[in-house]
Amino acid sequence: MTRAPLLLLLAAAWVNPAAAGYRVAQVQPVALDGMPAEGHAAAPQLSRDGQRLSFEFTGAGGDTLEVYVARAEWGTGAGLRAVESEPAVPRSGPDPFRLGGTSDRAVSEGASWGADPRGRPRLAVAATRSVVAKGATQVSFDLYLVEAGRRRFLTDHPDNDAHPAFSPDGEVLAFSSGRTGQGDLYLYHFFAAADPQLRLTQEAAGSELYPAWHPSGDSLAYVGHLGTEAHLYVLGGVKGFLGASGKPPLRPRDLTPGWKGTCLAPSYSPDGRWVAFYARDTASQRADLYVVPAEGGPLRKLLEGGLPETRGGPRWAPGSDGLVAVLDDAPRFNPLTWVPLTPGQAPRELTVPTQLNADPVLVERGDALVAVYSAQGTQGASEKRWRRLYAAVLQREAAR
Repeated sequence: MTRAPLLLLLAAAWVNPAAAGYRVAQVQPVALDGMPAEGHAAAPQLSRDGQRLSFEFTGAGGDTLEVYVARAEWGTGAGLRAVESEPAVPRSGPDPFRLGGTSDRAVSEGASWGADPRGRPRLAVAATRSVVAKGATQVSFDLYLVEAGRRRFLTDHPDNDAHPAFSPDGEVLAFSSGRTGQGDLYLYHFFAAADPQLRLTQEAAGSELYPAWHPSGDSLAYVGHLGTEAHLYVLGGVKGFLGASGKPPLRPRDLTPGWKGTCLAPSYSPDGRWVAFYARDTASQRADLYVVPAEGGPLRKLLEGGLPETRGGPRWAPGSDGLVAVLDDAPRFNPLTWVPLTPGQAPRELTVPTQLNADPVLVERGDALVAVYSAQGTQGASEKRWRRLYAAVLQREAAR
């Protein structure tokens, strides 16, 4: 694979004199060692220590989607190289998308990073290992774990298990499953004395998706679908529910009462005080970025026309004072945007040379913040067919 040319951007973002935020100091393409030159890279995720990188790769033929894992080798500034990239799931068995044809590639998606008891990064994905016939052939996903020294399936069920999310301490994996007919949340407890799988939600008429952990590990936010509406809910007391047979079901709290539209994947602020999520109301297909107090309260719209992430919820800055989002504005190539939490401060574009940006994830590197994201090439470049990963250094700016 030919290494992409270095891109340096030393132009600051436009600054609102009344607001603090970030400016873009440098942008570079992420070198994906060993990966084909043709195909789309997207949905990057970093382990909590920043030393491992996962990303989804779709082959040039468009019939294979795989999560790859790599060692993250950091250089100066925005320099990032994915070293020893390999599929999260070993290449063996039939490709479900070929419906009985010959292939050695499974389908995998939805990566979540956690830590094992020794603090080493480990990864959970939703992956195929069987094809299930229910009138027509369908792809069935189970949870697959990648950790030091071994890889294994955690679940085995003919209905889909998806949306894995590690608890902050890495001891529990939340996920959604279709095994009860509609879709419920389950927990996989790695240190359970008996069956490690525990059903968490009990709504018979709806489905629960996109679990997201509170930093304390004792609460989960998720999206509950019921009819034409999808609300944002929180379940508290999860730690006490683990391994407690005979206890009554936990009671969810609706953080969006009266909402008539659709909520998408949530995320907690690092300080645990807020839940951010994208939502569409009944009159618009546009997704707007909202926050709501984690204990309940009025919704606050932070950004109109945001582009929801492919995997996971909105991306918070470490200080919980704002988020990095993508503005859904194709004529302006979907710019990265700093979205402050402070009332009265307007979102501000983060000027980068890339186009059709998506899926930013954030990691602290020294005194800077690095956003790793997917984009469809750079301005003025002749080759823009394939999506690639980029890293941008965001330098903190004080209010002026």
